Amino acid sequence: MAEMRKYSKAYYLKDLRAFANWQEKDREDKDELGDESIVYLQDNFTVVKDVFDSEDYIFDAVDDDWKAFCKSQLEFEIPEDLRYAYEDDEGGAAAASAN
Repeated sequence: MAEMRKYSKAYYLKDLRAFANWQEKDREDKDELGDESIVYLQDNFTVVKDVFDSEDYIFDAVDDDWKAFCKSQLEFEIPEDLRYAYEDDEGGAAAASAN
């Protein structure tokens, strides 16, 4: 099992399927994924079935249209109180040494 991403948000699959270019990846357990299935949109805009397996992709065709859909329609963004986890280590170190 892969390492969990820093941030993921749960959605009903039907909400993500509203994206015009939605194409689910072929999966062995495809019959388990109904509109009411809970899936996870990750910080890199990929979608997985299991929040603890960041490579169990349902959707990974990330492009600008998908990102715009996630932000405008799903209101997806990394919460303010977690953004520190995404700061560049070098940038943070440089800022700290400048003070």
